This record gives sequence, structure tokens and C-alpha cells, in this order.
Amino acid sequence: MADKQAKPQVLMIGGPTAVGKTALAIRLAQQFEGIIINADAFQIYRGMDIGTAKPTGAERRAAEHRLIDIAEPDAGFSAAKFVALAKQEISRALAMGKLPILVGGTGFYLNALRLGLALGEKGAGPERQRWQQYLVAHDSVSLWQQLNERDPKAAAAIPPANTRRVIRALEVITTTGELFSAQAENEPEFDCLVLGLNTERSVLYERINTRVDAMMHQGLEQEARAVFARYGAQAQGLAAIGYKEFIPYWQGEQDLPTTIELIKRNSRRYAKRQLTYFHNQMPAHWFDLVAHPEEDQEINKLVYAWLSGPIAPIPG
Repeated sequence: MADKQAKPQVLMIGGPTAVGKTALAIRLAQQFEGIIINADAFQIYRGMDIGTAKPTGAERRAAEHRLIDIAEPDAGFSAAKFVALAKQEISRALAMGKLPILVGGTGFYLNALRLGLALGEKGAGPERQRWQQYLVAHDSVSLWQQLNERDPKAAAAIPPANTRRVIRALEVITTTGELFSAQAENEPEFDCLVLGLNTERSVLYERINTRVDAMMHQGLEQEARAVFARYGAQAQGLAAIGYKEFIPYWQGEQDLPTTIELIKRNSRRYAKRQLTYFHNQMPAHWFDLVAHPEEDQEINKLVYAWLSGPIAPIPG
């Protein structure tokens, strides 16, 4: 890594499920002396290997991984906790002269770290609850319009789809009487290069369907049943796609083929939401290694250039 960089460098790899993020992360970790730091909200949980597509033993031996298997499925976890732990792992990697490589599909985790978002606020107060209820009763556009009426500058910087941020802005305005746009901007701690992986939509969906079938053959239902039996239906880990869909099946409310189709459908929908978030919220350099594996070389050039010095930011 170049000494002239004012901020520590952190490489991020994001995108929807089933596009090859793990394979790319391992290759880059080997090539650039990196340590992989998990940024998937459910790979932190022990005993949830198949459904979260956790790196295999062989993959973990191929490159060092951190923040995997660090909590029980019934433990609470949040973006704030992730950021705190990720910063610790980044510091350790940098102290060893290694490149921190954050990889995962939980876009908000990556973005919170990238932007240095303030996540340590106390639990939702009455104003936040009021705006959350407003969102439920109306929609994201109506909520955003409420912000636009009170603080047009803040509204211009926050897309309607980012309802968490819109609610936070409205909460600040109605609680303090001050404009959200007048707040001092958070200063990012890291120089982040974001690589986004994607592929053509029909190909992505077919890969997701195939992956779910493979997970079933690997024992996904048995894995999910074991988590349910030990921790109960309310465990935070069971909110993951590939686990929650089995609960009605175990309760006799639906058959297994329906359950499998629900997992596939929910996985496809989640992939779409992941892409929407990454495209709207993160300035990523996008690559399609499924259709164009030769783009590996373009990624190499980009990472080399970034490690050597500043690169031009992505517009928007």
C-alpha cells in the first residue's frame, strides 16, 4: 500500500448473492496480501453455514477470513456493532501490513463504514417512532416529501428509497428544530475502493435457483431445523432467507416444494434489493465476471492504480 495515502486504504467488494464475491475476494487477498473481513449480516452466526453461503473450509484456508462465526444465532447484532468490530479488524490487518478486504452483500454495513455514519444513537424516541408510523401509513415518497418541505437541501441529498436516512433527518429536524443539512458531515476514516459484481438479470436468477437446489442437497433444511430447535423461531439468525421459510413447513402449513420455491423467490427479490441499494448508495466500479471473466484483468489494474495513488471518483 502506498505510504502517501492520507487515509488507510480499504477494499470493498459488494453486489447481489451468487455473483462470485467470495472467489474474487480470495483471489485479491492472495494477490495483494489481504485479509478478508466479512460484511454479510448472517455469516457472523455459528451453525448457519449452508444457507448463508459461508466460505468453505478450503476457501478459509486459501485466505484469512475475519468476522465469521462470531455470534450465536439468537444474539442481537446491528450495523453499529459491525462497524465497531470491522474497524478493529481493519486496524489489525493494517498493523500486519495487510490490505483489508471487506466482502458481503449487506450494503448498509459497507456504506456505514465507508461514510463513517453515526450509528450509536439510542433507541428510537417518540419522533422517530412517529415518522416510522407515518411511513407504514403512507409510502416512501410521501415520507420524503415531508422532508423536502422542511429541508429541501437534505432531501436533495437523500433518495426516497433510503427511508432510514429520511426518517433520521426528520427526527433531527423535529426534535432539535435545526436543519438536518446544517449538521456537520461525518468524515470518512478510510480511502475505500468499491468493486461491484453483477451479471445479466436472467442469468443471476438462474444462478440463485441453482444455488438453492445445491443448498438443499447439502442439508439446508436440516441445518435450519437445528437452529430452530436450539434457539427458537424468534432468534435473529432465523430472519435470514433460507431459514425463515421453513417455519411454516415445520408447522404443517405448507409443503416442501412450496418452501423451496419461496426460498428461491425471496432470494431473487433480495438480490434485486441489494442491487438497488448498491447502485443508489455506493459509488462502485461494476464488473460482470460471470459473463466476462477476463474483466479480472481490469480489476487488477484498478486495484493496482488505487494502491499507487488517488483515482478519479465515480460521478454521483
